Amino acid sequence: MSPRTDRTHAAWLAALDELEAVAGRDPQLAADGAGVSGAWAPPAGLGPMPAELADRAAAVAGAQRGALARLDAARKAVLAHLGAVRSVESSHEPERPVYLDATG
Repeated sequence: MSPRTDRTHAAWLAALDELEAVAGRDPQLAADGAGVSGAWAPPAGLGPMPAELADRAAAVAGAQRGALARLDAARKAVLAHLGAVRSVESSHEPERPVYLDATG
C-alpha cells in the first residue's frame, strides 16, 4: 500500500469505529447527553472507501438500522405512556371530590 492508501484506510477505520460506537450506544445510558456531539459528519478528505472495508461498513449500517428500530420502539412506548397520563389528567374534574368517605 502507498502512504496515501494507508492514510485513507486508517481514516476509514477511524470513521467506522466512531459510527460503530454511536450505533451501539445504549440510549438509556446516553440520556443525559454525555458524549453526544450532535450529527455525525464524515471527516474531510476521507476519500473513497477501500473495498476490503465494505463488509464492515455494511455491518455498521445494520447496527444503525437496529439502533433506529430500538429508538422507534422506545418512542412508541413513551407516546403510549403519555397518552395514558393525558387520559387521567383530562378525566380529572376539580369541582368534584376526589375521595368518597364511605365509612362515615
